[in-house]
Amino acid sequence: MKKLAFTIVLFLSMLTSLKAQDIYYGPKVGANLTHFFYSGEDADYLKDMSKLKLASHLGVFAEIVFDDFFSVQPELLYSVKGARYRISDDDNFKSSYVLKYLSLPVVVKYYVTKEISLEAGPQVAYLLSAKNIETSEDLSSNLGEEAASIDIKNQMQSIDFGATAGVGYLTKTGFYISARYTFGILNAHKTLADENTIMHNGAVQVSFGFNFQ
Repeated sequence: MKKLAFTIVLFLSMLTSLKAQDIYYGPKVGANLTHFFYSGEDADYLKDMSKLKLASHLGVFAEIVFDDFFSVQPELLYSVKGARYRISDDDNFKSSYVLKYLSLPVVVKYYVTKEISLEAGPQVAYLLSAKNIETSEDLSSNLGEEAASIDIKNQMQSIDFGATAGVGYLTKTGFYISARYTFGILNAHKTLADENTIMHNGAVQVSFGFNFQ
């Protein structure tokens, strides 16, 4: 974690040292529609069981403007990812992977117009926590179902590296909207790798923010 923090600070310092016309800052928040995609021996079986999961993200960004067309936007986000699972022959049992990350996407933005930008860049994320939340209708709780929260952080990779791409819209008042798809390049699961199966994170992200100009 200390190495990651040092890398983030060093990288942001290098960006701000470049010759930029302006630097804008702001908060952002939004929704994640997340899933896992698989390759390897059990890929088809796991794909059939897994479903999309609705989650969220929030954080801050800095847009470093170089000219009327290009800018670089590093972000620091608290982002929740994962997927839902359901075993076809047991309608009472449900499972949900909840993975919480501290993410650093850095996107290059090309402004097609003054408002619309195309965005793409790398992303690195540090795993804060990982839970497998299982529910069953056989027993009742305050939600009407039994819930078991199982810590699976030791089964997951601590670092997730990937890429993100999408489109953004910036209004004259500074209100910012973006839609991106983020996908993990590295294997996110340790134990599945031992079974010759690879699991990657994937997410559609819709964000709302404000650019203090």
